[in-house]
Amino acid sequence: MTTTASRPAAPPAPRGIISRLNSRRGRENPFPLLEELRRAGPVVAHGPYALLVTGYSLCEHILTSRTWIAPDQQWRSRRNIAPDPPGFSMSATVLRVNDPQHGRLRELTRGPFTPRGLRALRPVVRRLVAECLDALEDRIDRDGTADFVDTVARALPAAVMCDVLGLPVRERARAARFSALSGPLTEPFADADDIATAEAVAADFHTFVRAALDAPGTGLLSEWVAHEHVADGSISLDDLASNIVFLVAAGSETTSALLATSLLALESHPEQADWLRENPEALPAAVEEITRWDPAVQMVIRVPVDDTELAGVEVPAGTLVYVLTAAANRDPDRFPHPHTLDFRRVPQRDLSFGAGAHYCLGAGLARLEAVEFLPELFRRFPTLRTAGPPVRAPGMSLRTFQALPVTRAPGAERSRGRMDVEEREVWDRLVPLCARVMSVAPEAVVPEARLVADLEADSLDIAELTAALEERFGVSLKGVDTTGVATVRDVARLVVRLRPVGNPGRAAG
Repeated sequence: MTTTASRPAAPPAPRGIISRLNSRRGRENPFPLLEELRRAGPVVAHGPYALLVTGYSLCEHILTSRTWIAPDQQWRSRRNIAPDPPGFSMSATVLRVNDPQHGRLRELTRGPFTPRGLRALRPVVRRLVAECLDALEDRIDRDGTADFVDTVARALPAAVMCDVLGLPVRERARAARFSALSGPLTEPFADADDIATAEAVAADFHTFVRAALDAPGTGLLSEWVAHEHVADGSISLDDLASNIVFLVAAGSETTSALLATSLLALESHPEQADWLRENPEALPAAVEEITRWDPAVQMVIRVPVDDTELAGVEVPAGTLVYVLTAAANRDPDRFPHPHTLDFRRVPQRDLSFGAGAHYCLGAGLARLEAVEFLPELFRRFPTLRTAGPPVRAPGMSLRTFQALPVTRAPGAERSRGRMDVEEREVWDRLVPLCARVMSVAPEAVVPEARLVADLEADSLDIAELTAALEERFGVSLKGVDTTGVATVRDVARLVVRLRPVGNPGRAAG
């Protein structure tokens, strides 16, 4: 007779690790605690019924394997967890459901977040960036300081999401307030009072969205209401409203954290800011590195549908597993010198936006907002600096901000580049083309035919284009012969050869 050796049990997590991560000190800097967890083992036990995982390879495996799913309402019911009350339901959102409903929801809502949808949103984002920076300038001029989170970092993504959904401008404040209070809805260890507050504002926002779906007009909401999955009853209007509420919260709060974290990262790493100033084409890679180094989402939860194992540890079906993506993003086996912020790091996929079926639907929009916002922030506010420590929101699943005071350096000049209405109309025509040009990596081959079509569609001439590139994107045309440029195709050939060498400013004073 043969016997099967039992797998070893997971070692216990360090004493009090969850309460320490949830503490004020843990919120300010969770990374030493995550390293303490890593030293305890690749898989450690949190009590008798849950596990914590820190390594990149295991976290990626959990997020991409079909053995692992989100803890949905069926899982909750088996554990006698009460269902959500009528109205807003987190259990009905794309975060908490699995296939086939998860696939239906993503198919329904993905339109604005596809590459084509993001291209259409770029001018919208750019316009809203200008509006938010105008508000920041007004606040600093009036008070000497401003709350970067309230004035800009949360206001921008909330405004973008309202525009995406076709919600009135007057509802931006409601969306921002809901976003600011929504964090406990996704926190496994949140305070009961914070959860009650979050549920109340979510219910209020759900009521507003549900009413909008009953009279959706002719925009995106009407398209969603008419979608086949809604028409055939697979997705109810209540569940659609819950997902819209979740999209507003997720799209606003995590992007807000990315913008504020970027400001702090560049201020605290002046050598990286200097390098980025000299290499502005590296901004997309820098945003990726910032999200790896300090992601807004620090942890997700999964459960296995069948008995399985992790690193030799037996994991029964239904076991709650905390996937610590922030720790995975600093795994030295995946990222050399993982605690160093390095914009020249060789690109490797991280888990800041998740992986697998539940990969963040709005990841592209968050990147777009950051890439559009940061150059304009540092161009218009070259001496912007923090005026005090950030105030972090409670929780360990999301690493977000309640406040971040900022000001100008003493004796600094006023902000540069504020545009009047007429100038903004010109930029609205020029900038979309310039952005498409500058978004192409220097070593890439730009399809000339595509540039020709863009140029002709936007009715630009060479003088407008070169002035826009030099002023708005810091591209120097010195030494580039433009005397022979006479046709649209000549302009396209010139643009293909351009390299960014400008000075977008820096975060530190």
